[in-house]
Amino acid sequence: MALTATIVAVALFALPLAFAVRQLYFTNEQVELERAALRAVSAVGPEVLGGDPVELPTSETDVQVAVYGRDGSLVAGSGPATADAGVRRALKGQISQGSEDGWLVSVVPVTSNEKVIGVVRAATREADVWRRIALTWAAMLGLALLAVSIAVLIARWQARRLSSPLESVARTAQVLGDGDFTVRTTQSGVREIDETAAALDATAARLGALVSREREFSANASHQLRTPLTGLRLGLEAALGQPPETLEQAAIQAIATADELERTIRELLQLTQGSDAGSRPSLDATVLLSEVEARWRGPLAAEGRPLRVTVESQAPSTTFSPAAVRQIVDILLDNAVRHGQGTVEVVARDSGTALAIDVRDQGTDVTLSHRVFDRGHSGAGGSGIGLSLGRDLAQARGGRLILSRVSPSTVFTLLLPGSAE
Repeated sequence: MALTATIVAVALFALPLAFAVRQLYFTNEQVELERAALRAVSAVGPEVLGGDPVELPTSETDVQVAVYGRDGSLVAGSGPATADAGVRRALKGQISQGSEDGWLVSVVPVTSNEKVIGVVRAATREADVWRRIALTWAAMLGLALLAVSIAVLIARWQARRLSSPLESVARTAQVLGDGDFTVRTTQSGVREIDETAAALDATAARLGALVSREREFSANASHQLRTPLTGLRLGLEAALGQPPETLEQAAIQAIATADELERTIRELLQLTQGSDAGSRPSLDATVLLSEVEARWRGPLAAEGRPLRVTVESQAPSTTFSPAAVRQIVDILLDNAVRHGQGTVEVVARDSGTALAIDVRDQGTDVTLSHRVFDRGHSGAGGSGIGLSLGRDLAQARGGRLILSRVSPSTVFTLLLPGSAE
């Protein structure tokens, strides 16, 4: 496009200019011929009639100057032996200019006492004028080609400047399509391309966050459902081969467990999406921990470990998400079952401006306690998801989950901000 535009612009400018150059050269040559003829006229006098020799002034080497008498005969100089059409017109008292047989001619009459006594003819070859015109046209053509060449170079540079960042954006889009959501574009300095690249980067960030949340939800759900699913399976397996009334009781228990699994999935989805935000009534720690006790007394009893749940009367109220508290306490109890020892205690107490829920067991072997909340880290062969999930759920809603003691017993403390009175 740039090349085509340049060629059209050069053509629109050069063609009229070439025509003007031709006209200018021929006009200038006619003027020079007329000047040469007028200079010769000043040197010609009445001697033309008397036949005396005429001394003509010197002129350019390519200009022929001739003097003709009243009868049209050549008196002096170089020119046709007899009068041509231009000489005959000048003998009638008119300056004559034109082209005669390949010559540019300018003929000026010589007068004396208001009578034409002769004429001076100045002529030059048209070919010489055309040669100068051709040289000028060649120079113009060279300049035109130079302009087109510069336009080509600029167009190629501009094309590379535009195509390179576009190719980079295309490669980024390809990598993004392959599933790498960390890929980002580079700035090109072209505003429109940079805006497109910024939109692609924003899309990559949103897709990365979305996929990350989905993966996190899958991992969290898998972790939180593992223990209930194991209990459900064990309960059903234990009921096989038992009397019908036992099997019926196992089925009822399985349905209750399935309902609990459904609630767990629903709560995790709400917590992951943040859809549990908004105004909430005060959390009833007694009711919530009673539900926790009902769910975990059986699994702990199966391990020969007692569970004690205490809610102190001075415990402050909080509007912290009950679903989040339930999931966090379940994580801490699951951790106590898998990695702790002895009696497990859950205590809700006053901690100044916060409601504190302690989960304590008799185990003291917490490896690398400063990394216990790192996702993927587990000092005892676990998945490394539970405590990290619990900390994230607490921090996302203004609470804190800390490892408050490692000896002589392990204590995790969930701090929930108290509600304003």
